[in-house]
Amino acid sequence: MYQVGETVFYGTEGVCRVEDIREMKINRETAEYYVLRPIYREGSTVFVPLLNEALVSRMRPLLTKKQIEKMIDEVNRADEEWIDDASERKAAYQQTLLSGNRRDILSMVRVLHLHRQELQSAGKRLRTNDEQMLRDAEKLLADEFSVVLNIKPREVGDYIHAKLKE
Repeated sequence: MYQVGETVFYGTEGVCRVEDIREMKINRETAEYYVLRPIYREGSTVFVPLLNEALVSRMRPLLTKKQIEKMIDEVNRADEEWIDDASERKAAYQQTLLSGNRRDILSMVRVLHLHRQELQSAGKRLRTNDEQMLRDAEKLLADEFSVVLNIKPREVGDYIHAKLKE
C-alpha cells in the first residue's frame, strides 16, 4: 500500500504524488481511493479505488537513477525491429504506451528515433502517427526521468538520445 506523500508513476498520467487516501461515495458506492496529483499537470486529480486491483497495479514506485541507466544499457544491447505495417505498428505502440512498461517505452523511443533519422537522411519524414507516438512516449519518460535525474523535463529527450547508441 502506498502512503500519503509518496511519489509514484501511474499509467499514462506519469509521475503523481499520493495526496490523500480517503473514503468517497461515487455512484452510490462508498470505497477508499488513492487521490493522486500529477506533478506536471496542475489542477488535475486522479482517483484510484484501492479495491480495483487492475487500476492499483498501474501505480508503480519511481525508478532509481541506477535502474534508469541499466534500462538504457539493456535497450542499447537489444535488437528491436521496425514494424513495417503502419496499422500494426500503431496498435503495438499504443499497447506499449498503455502498459506503462518503461523499458518497452524506451525501446519504442529508440526504434522510432532511429527510423526518423533514416528517413531524414533520405529527405523524408516520419509519419504523423509515429511522430505522435514518439512525443507521447518521450513525455511519459520525461516526467519520471526528470524527477529521478533531477533535470528539467525538456532536457530528458537530449539525455535519452545521448545515452542511446545511434
